[in-house]
Amino acid sequence: MPKRATHPSGLHTAKERARALRWLAGLAESDRERILTDAFAACAAAASPGEASLSAPPTPYVALLGAIRHFGFDTIRRRGFRAARSEQFADFQRVRESRARNLREERPSPLRDKLLHRWALVRELHVQGLGFRLIARYFSKQLRIQVSPSYLRKIWSELESAQGRMELRTRI
Repeated sequence: MPKRATHPSGLHTAKERARALRWLAGLAESDRERILTDAFAACAAAASPGEASLSAPPTPYVALLGAIRHFGFDTIRRRGFRAARSEQFADFQRVRESRARNLREERPSPLRDKLLHRWALVRELHVQGLGFRLIARYFSKQLRIQVSPSYLRKIWSELESAQGRMELRTRI
């Protein structure tokens, strides 16, 4: 015997149903209209006399919750794709690709900007024999810039390897 009762809509707890209705309220007007049309169509189809159904026809509330799930409520908040169709998955895939593209194209972080403005100092300290831990400690105590040694090493490998390739090209 299950510990919680199953709901015909698939949203088993009152909290899930309330969240689904709040999600519906936050949608655009055209999407809300589409969901309500689907819910009314489900009620009308179940009430039609030509279709003999063994189960009881859904109430408008259950039909609305079912239409919300069918529209893609379950794909939000990483709850899985149990009600999503391939076109809904593709929509979210386009969103993820767009976000990744934005991350690549957006400007560098403020910390990276601060470091790049003082990169000559980093290069000078490193040439003097200081490691990245000591350079990070120097930045935190003297310049009040909190940076990790691994981040310094990462930027060093990016910039200095690129600069080394540029020097080789100019020599040849």
